[in-house]
Amino acid sequence: MERAKLKDLGFKTRNEALTFLKKLWLHGKAECPICGNDLEPLHKKAKKSDCNWQCKNCNNTYKTIHLLDEINEKLPY
Repeated sequence: MERAKLKDLGFKTRNEALTFLKKLWLHGKAECPICGNDLEPLHKKAKKSDCNWQCKNCNNTYKTIHLLDEINEKLPY
């Protein structure tokens, strides 16, 4: 599995990227920005972190903390 980078996701604005992250954190239905497939939690056990997601179709992982750091560094306020 490969970690998804912000530049690969195609978000044009900071608000668009943050909306995507909020959907993941609230466990809403979110689609992979690359292929459109539904995202699943990376760890399904109760004791594991629930802030990482995966796309089985394009084999990418979405680590929300890393994506948030990239948003703060690269997208203007």
